Amino acid sequence: MSATGMLSHLRWPLGVIVGVVAALLLMPLFGGKDKPAAEATIGPVLSDCDGAMRELVIQYTSDSAEIVTKPYREFLSQLPSAVTVHVVCRDRAAFDELSAAVGETDCTLHPIFVDHAMTSWSRDRWICLEPAGKATAFTLLSPKGEMGADAWPERKGDELIGEDLAASDVDATAVRSELYFDGGDFVCDDKTAFVTPNVRKRNLQNTVKSERELVDRLKELLGRNVVLLKTAPDHHAGMYMMTIGDGTVIVGDPRAARDMLTEEEIAALPLPEGADLSDETCAKFDAVAEQCRAAGYKVIRVPVAPGHDGRRFLTYLNCILDERDGKHVVYMPVFDHADKLNAAGTKVWQDAGFEVRPVDCTSCYRYFGSLRCLVNVLSRDK
Repeated sequence: MSATGMLSHLRWPLGVIVGVVAALLLMPLFGGKDKPAAEATIGPVLSDCDGAMRELVIQYTSDSAEIVTKPYREFLSQLPSAVTVHVVCRDRAAFDELSAAVGETDCTLHPIFVDHAMTSWSRDRWICLEPAGKATAFTLLSPKGEMGADAWPERKGDELIGEDLAASDVDATAVRSELYFDGGDFVCDDKTAFVTPNVRKRNLQNTVKSERELVDRLKELLGRNVVLLKTAPDHHAGMYMMTIGDGTVIVGDPRAARDMLTEEEIAALPLPEGADLSDETCAKFDAVAEQCRAAGYKVIRVPVAPGHDGRRFLTYLNCILDERDGKHVVYMPVFDHADKLNAAGTKVWQDAGFEVRPVDCTSCYRYFGSLRCLVNVLSRDK
């Protein structure tokens, strides 16, 4: 049994003692700056659907204002006062620009200034691991490297965001994985981490020798059961599925979109290369649903419209979930000129027991991402 495998057995019954052991045992998996042992007590990956959001992270650059300002404004203006949103940006001028554009909010906007270039896509930079034992610090696990970082200065800067947050007054520690991934490659509840096929593609025969080794490594790392999807659309997981708790997932269904829309309505959808509702594409979404069922999950389907380019999706799954005061809330993307799909997405979430708070993502989905791609959840209260 590996050192991290031993840790997975010891983590819960030994409580604080693990804090001492973890700093040593996790060294083979993590790189990055060291922390005192008491702060290195690491729990499982944060669930996407369990608990009340406490801290979020967004990134903002002035040159992305046209893309992100409207979804930020609509999202942030609906958040409760208990939520703090850490805004990573270059300087005070950028923070003031965003604050003025967003307007008054009940949530608290907290600036974190960095001295390097970056993008405004926060989700992929790190995944959050809960504190274990008596630790309070969440752990921000960054990938081994960013795709395109060698040729793209902003992506090179994105590599540093986890460390930037840990170096600020945020109660978090930063570590770096030996695996390649994007934060968007994971969708998790309190039992299972669903992982995209792209993680297999980027790591097999690169960082690991076999799929079995990769799954074992992910289980040790995430502290959850792992479902490594074999077949799925070639995109981040939140574009085609989302966990919602109680052993249930919602999975996209292009066939449902095809059945509910006329040919004229399909042609009018705001997808530059048109909607891809082909049987071949439908089969990829169906395969995700079947893999979830095979893992013991109840599956709900929601109409979605992927584009022929494979990157632009009209999807109601790239969302942010909150659970507080006995109520389940979904901050759900909506899109101009897609009224029937917007209404269908709303009904599915409402039927699943959620209050739907729409966020207009028309300005950002054209750049291959939506609300969840812009927002990373740093901490939740259980």
